[in-house]
Amino acid sequence: MIIGVDEAGRGPVIGPLVVAALAIPQSEIGKLSKMGVDDSKVLSSSKRLEIRNQIFQEKTWKHCIICFSAEQIDRAMEHDNLNAIEVQLFAKSIEGIEIETVSKLILDACDVNEARFGRNVISKLRTFSEDSELISEHKADSRHLIVGAASILAKVHRDLEVEKIADECGIEIGSGYPSDPKTKEALPLLLVENLPHKHLRWSWATVKKAWKESGRGKVPMRPRITQNVGGQTSLDTW
Repeated sequence: MIIGVDEAGRGPVIGPLVVAALAIPQSEIGKLSKMGVDDSKVLSSSKRLEIRNQIFQEKTWKHCIICFSAEQIDRAMEHDNLNAIEVQLFAKSIEGIEIETVSKLILDACDVNEARFGRNVISKLRTFSEDSELISEHKADSRHLIVGAASILAKVHRDLEVEKIADECGIEIGSGYPSDPKTKEALPLLLVENLPHKHLRWSWATVKKAWKESGRGKVPMRPRITQNVGGQTSLDTW
């Protein structure tokens, strides 16, 4: 089996970071081309959803999608940086597929040092063989169909999560990226309570700046015990 791994939502100020891993037989890579797989960023939302649904219909293919909430990101950022967090999530998604034999593992590297990112990911895996090929590259989603397909799974999942957040908040929040005009308009509305909204990334500079400009000084730490992080606390280790 060949595995591709990619993420969606590294930079947004709202919503989760999503990592997806997809495993398919090497001989079936051609199916991805027929589906129209490409880097998720160059496809329309409708095309991404169509391809995602086709991937899910393939009975012999396996996938794992990890959705790491804004709150989990903030807790993890108390003792890790974003690159280290992504290493852990990439490894977790690969392990989540639960296959014994991997002929090739292709990662869309999230570190400026591509090779280091790959080494760090496989160092977290329990079952990566020395006989397996590892490729860790920037822009792997546009160079390798299997990673492009993983990017589609991650992107569609995150987009659906963002839609849920918008419905929950009752406002348009756009893509969640700080440069998005709709997100810029939504941000002040998510800072009107005593604490920033739970779906904001409190550790992001954008939130810290907006909170300070509202006259309330430094952004507080997340409450230690909440319902929506599965018991995770600042003392958790990876």
